[in-house]
Amino acid sequence: MTFQVSVRPAAALLSAALLLSSCGKQEAVSDVPSSEELARQADAASKAIRDEAEALAGNPDQAEPVAMTSYTNALRGYTMMVPTDWVADEGASDDNGNVYNDEATSTNLVVTWTENREDADLQAAVKALEDAGEGVSGEFVKDDDYRASGSLSDAQKTMQRILRKPDGTMVSASFTYPADQAAKVDPLATQMLDSLTLQP
Repeated sequence: MTFQVSVRPAAALLSAALLLSSCGKQEAVSDVPSSEELARQADAASKAIRDEAEALAGNPDQAEPVAMTSYTNALRGYTMMVPTDWVADEGASDDNGNVYNDEATSTNLVVTWTENREDADLQAAVKALEDAGEGVSGEFVKDDDYRASGSLSDAQKTMQRILRKPDGTMVSASFTYPADQAAKVDPLATQMLDSLTLQP
């Protein structure tokens, strides 16, 4: 009898150990992704590779690199990069700035200096953009640097930057172009606005 009594606890302990071991294996197995999850991951990886290949090969919908030249207005103290094939409108340009047109995208660029007495011109420009509609938004990204962009009511888009100079005068650059040309013009206009620089 004594022998039989001593075996039962051992058997119970062995059963408990096997049960715990089995539970541990089940938890490990549950961590393995399902075949559906593996398929989704494979599809995502394949898509990422295709996207990268397309980016390396060049996407025809993306804007191509554009040759630029520097427009400098020494009298008013600013400079800006402009595509070499954009035509300056001599009749509309003056000592304060230039007007450019790009026939390929029907884009119009006006870059000019304004006296801006007591900030009146800057306030008027900001108000005009605010009144242009809900499609246009703007903000001062810095104390003397205002940017705005958005859609106008006549199927046109606009992108603008206004810089206030230390003497209180201001320099502004304003793009207007058809909304259907946004894919080409948006990145180019952003690059050109970034290049607008004040000179001492």
